[in-house]
Amino acid sequence: IKRFIVISGYYMALPILPLYFVREVNASDAWIATISMVQTAILIIGYFMWTHQSRRRGTRMVLLWTTLGAALYPIMVALTKQVGLITVFAGINGIFAAGLNLVFFDELMKTVPDEYSSTFVSLAQGLQYLSTIVSPLIGTSLGDQFGLGVALAVSGGLQLVGFAMFAMDWPRMRTATLDQELA
Repeated sequence: IKRFIVISGYYMALPILPLYFVREVNASDAWIATISMVQTAILIIGYFMWTHQSRRRGTRMVLLWTTLGAALYPIMVALTKQVGLITVFAGINGIFAAGLNLVFFDELMKTVPDEYSSTFVSLAQGLQYLSTIVSPLIGTSLGDQFGLGVALAVSGGLQLVGFAMFAMDWPRMRTATLDQELA
């Protein structure tokens, strides 16, 4: 559920960002390419950084930092129309996006009993694909109704909700073995 909320916010922002760059920021094609290139290039640095941090401090710490950092990206973009600043935000987001890619699967596997891992992985993938289809439609509808900046802020807000759920560990997954131990 937590992962679904975070990725729904992410996929909600995905089609809005280029529209925002063109319509609100009036970014040139070169700037849009630069934003994309910076985010992708920094992603590689982020993989090395978060792999090291994951080994050193654990995947939960990486999960919390990266969900928070990724959630702030669309909000920060919505607050500015300066293309240079957006490029900096995109680079920072690349670092956080790399960490999310690394830890989401690891954290999922920690919460499911081994005998049901294939079921839970397929459910998680199914929810991700559902989010990939539905969230961009919701995001662009919000953009049409309330403006692209508002839609970006809502997508970041949804991701912040997911971050808060991870931080509070709510709802907490309980496995059958844990329930038996407590009984």
